[in-house]
Amino acid sequence: MAREKITDKLQAKFDKPHFQSGSAVLFSWLGNKKYGYVTKFKKTNWGIQYTVQSTEGISYPCGICIDGTNTSYKVGIVYFKETKELGHDEIARRIVEETENGRVSKNTRRPTITSSVSDPGNGKDNDINNTTTSKQSGSNSRTMHDNESSDTRVHKQHKRVRKNSKSELNDAIEKQKNFLSGFIKKD
Repeated sequence: MAREKITDKLQAKFDKPHFQSGSAVLFSWLGNKKYGYVTKFKKTNWGIQYTVQSTEGISYPCGICIDGTNTSYKVGIVYFKETKELGHDEIARRIVEETENGRVSKNTRRPTITSSVSDPGNGKDNDINNTTTSKQSGSNSRTMHDNESSDTRVHKQHKRVRKNSKSELNDAIEKQKNFLSGFIKKD
């Protein structure tokens, strides 16, 4: 694809910063429009690159779209015309509104799952077609390790305890010696 030819006047617009740090802007990342604040900008070979922090707290590198023409960096785009039309105050209000209304959650942790089952039952599988009952493996370790992280809990549930590991090792060495001695030629 041939590179788009732009005028020197338009290129000069790409080479100067239009937004300062702290400016509220409308931008898109991979086609999804978002609001955010410019945290920094720098000069690149294709124009000014803006780093925009979204309402989720994620920073995105962005080019700019001026008069329908984009920089060669098109993954993240700051919309110059739309941002100027909305204005800094309106975009800042929308950012606050999104954050307060819970559309954007600052909490990235998984929610705690609570059971809503009112009948605890007897622990058996009551499906008529299935004649076997489900059994829980291991001893009731779930309640014993509930306050640990999942990987620690899984490791403890499936960990094997070795008995007499030295004697097992010696037995294994002895078996290997006996096996290998079968291949040695005796005169």
